[in-house]
Amino acid sequence: MTLALDEATEALRHRVLSGAFTPDAKLREATVAEEFGVSRTIARLAMSSLENEGLLTREPNRGSKVRHFTIQQICDAIEVRGELEAMAVRQAAERGLTAATDAALGALMDWSAVLVAGGARSEAEQREWSALNQRFHDLLIEASGNWALKIASEQMARLPLVSPSAVIFERADPAKAQRQLALAHADHQDVLDAVRARQPHRAEARMREHAVASARNKRSNLVDPETMAFARSLPGGPLIRAED
Repeated sequence: MTLALDEATEALRHRVLSGAFTPDAKLREATVAEEFGVSRTIARLAMSSLENEGLLTREPNRGSKVRHFTIQQICDAIEVRGELEAMAVRQAAERGLTAATDAALGALMDWSAVLVAGGARSEAEQREWSALNQRFHDLLIEASGNWALKIASEQMARLPLVSPSAVIFERADPAKAQRQLALAHADHQDVLDAVRARQPHRAEARMREHAVASARNKRSNLVDPETMAFARSLPGGPLIRAED
């Protein structure tokens, strides 16, 4: 049953994030069970998992519905993720980096610097930056040695456009995108320098500021219709709707 539940949950999560179900649409156990070929018990448990993740909401006596997300809600979640990461880098600075982690972070920063110097103008380079960004943040979470932080961060990252890999580059203004990229890289360097120097409070403060800047950039960039159209093509993007 565990394997069936895990597979059903992952499949349902993918369908929700891909926009297969309209935001605010009702989702019934029988429909999920039939679509994925599982029992209604498995369907109910899978839906409960997505409710806990924030992708579905349950209404008393009315079943579940797919949650929509405003830009403000996405930005709020990014700042929550930033608080978790701020704790992570504080603890990483207190513990100290292993030689292997320090080397991996250094290599990431070296390659990020190459992308920043070139402006990351192509789609391939922007995807590469997004992957490097995700790995940088993951390594710092791992360096904290705090298993609970890892679980909490992974849950936050399942929300639309909240993951470090969900970088939204301004489409209408490439110069603005390059400025944001350079500042993000500088933030990463500041955080890493503080962790290496065993300065936990400085690392914590800089990571928190980095998250606030990330949320601010996302809010600013999504004003552009072309950028919003791109965001809607990403996992979870179809669940975004205009501010209330």
